[in-house]
Amino acid sequence: MARLSRMNRTSLRGLGMAAAAGLALVGLTLVGAGCQSAASYPSKPILFVVPYAPGGGSDIIIRVFDKIATEMKAIPQPMVIENKAGGSGVVGKSYGKEKPADGYTLITADDSTSFTYLTGATPWEYNDFTFIANIDRDYNLIVVKADSPYKTLKDMVADAKANPKKVKVAGTGVGQVDNIQLILFEKNGGGSYTYVAFDSGGQVMTNLLGGQVEAALANPSEAYEQMRAGKVRALGISAPERMPFNDPMFKEIPTWKESGVNLAIGQWRGITAPPNTKKEHQDWLISMVKKVTDSKEWKDQYLDKFMQVQTFVAGDDFKKEVDQEIATFKPIFQELGIYKARQ
Repeated sequence: MARLSRMNRTSLRGLGMAAAAGLALVGLTLVGAGCQSAASYPSKPILFVVPYAPGGGSDIIIRVFDKIATEMKAIPQPMVIENKAGGSGVVGKSYGKEKPADGYTLITADDSTSFTYLTGATPWEYNDFTFIANIDRDYNLIVVKADSPYKTLKDMVADAKANPKKVKVAGTGVGQVDNIQLILFEKNGGGSYTYVAFDSGGQVMTNLLGGQVEAALANPSEAYEQMRAGKVRALGISAPERMPFNDPMFKEIPTWKESGVNLAIGQWRGITAPPNTKKEHQDWLISMVKKVTDSKEWKDQYLDKFMQVQTFVAGDDFKKEVDQEIATFKPIFQELGIYKARQ
């Protein structure tokens, strides 16, 4: 083999050094691109799957959230909101769960996630999702007609203890949140009742006013207009403390605990993502959600307007809350005969 000349050896060494420098530059470019990619998230609209029809509570909360987040520039561009109703939320949640875990899909979570899971209606485990944040509490009132003989919640409880099953209480369905709350109300010293199910909150109020039942469970927004009109009275609320809503009449409504029933329980709404969403995307989303829900705009345009209660529980703490809810509700669903064990 012919020897390489000194010039050739020098040239090759130069080429090797140039190549090495070039590779280093490429490496730095790739690292820089990776950092830029992570820093630029999100670079496109986030899809938000609402598993209910437009106009309901779970739809309203996300549309208000999107409006405020966009105005605050907490997100670079408006979300794409997709309503996917069916199966008490199961259809939409299943749809969202199968989306890529790339940080560009969010899904409404609510207590129906627990209920449908316990009845075996879900093709997934409730903890398959990535838990972002619980952002809302909605508490229930026990209301009676304005001319009811029950002037206080203690009056109703005393009658329900003295005459088990005599007092009929309206709600929106066996296994629904108000049904579960009434059972827990009974278990915590509230007496014994007959639960009467109707198809909607509107029907609940109609049958209360018509005298078909003695009392009803309704959230503040469902009962408010009838309360303002003087047609119904609220005896107590399921919240841990009296409600700070704008209308002062809410400050006069005692909690169930104040009335001798040791129970505080509410409905909730939150935000989840598909399974295995990256930690850095979770952290960004949690920070963004907190920024929006801590704002005055959120208080004015959502909490006060729709009579909801501020909450913010994120990540693993949010999941632990749902774990506890499942554990609490499971024996009640078994008692009702509607629990279905997972395979």
